[in-house]
Amino acid sequence: MRVVFNADDFGSHPRISRGIIEAMQRGVVRSTTVLANMVTDEELSWLAKMPDISVGAHLNLTKGTPVTPFPLDFLDEHGGFSKELVFSPAGGPVLPADAVRAELEAQVSRLEAGGLSLDHLDSHHHVHGFASVLDVVVELARDRELAVRTTCPWMSAHLSAQGVRHPERLITGFFGKNNIGEEHLMELLQDVLESGVPVAEVMCHPGFSDGQPEGHTGYREERELELQTLCSPGLAAWLNEEGIAVGKYDI
Repeated sequence: MRVVFNADDFGSHPRISRGIIEAMQRGVVRSTTVLANMVTDEELSWLAKMPDISVGAHLNLTKGTPVTPFPLDFLDEHGGFSKELVFSPAGGPVLPADAVRAELEAQVSRLEAGGLSLDHLDSHHHVHGFASVLDVVVELARDRELAVRTTCPWMSAHLSAQGVRHPERLITGFFGKNNIGEEHLMELLQDVLESGVPVAEVMCHPGFSDGQPEGHTGYREERELELQTLCSPGLAAWLNEEGIAVGKYDI
């Protein structure tokens, strides 16, 4: 089996981005997805210097300021994306397709203009689980020959039918204060290994917890705990013993 440890949220804050770089340099992370509407040029330059990694777009409709003029009904009073509005009963089903298409296209283009060569797409808070958003993501993926993160068996089947590459399994259980230890991660990987899946993705969120403004994220100290696990020599040794190859998102 091959496993891709993909670090979400690059660009959310410099200390989070630095933690992801650390996880690449010292740990098992070989892939990250970038919040194009939040990342700075300096952070993009850090990624450009990293050898032998894969980079994707962490498509975003729930945090930060849009890249394009976006309908005000889906923005907060400060002109930023609102998770509460997007995931409200009135939000998800009626997200305007043209506005979503323009925004996500602009986010991908922003990263390309920043010198990144993209391999794949996923989304912040899994917003591409909405059918209207997934349609746009499939278009972007097919136009650019990019892979896409799958979140469930239905999405895997849909992506395959559309000719879009994807890992066969997404491991989401390495998340939350009680789930980010080394032993638990090994158990998650062992279950997938025994299922015979050839390529799996581990969704992870490493980062440094200090230096972030109050309220920036509800997932703060946990990021540093994730970083410690992902950089553990014990984890690397176990993966090698089990014959699990750590790779990039070049599926």
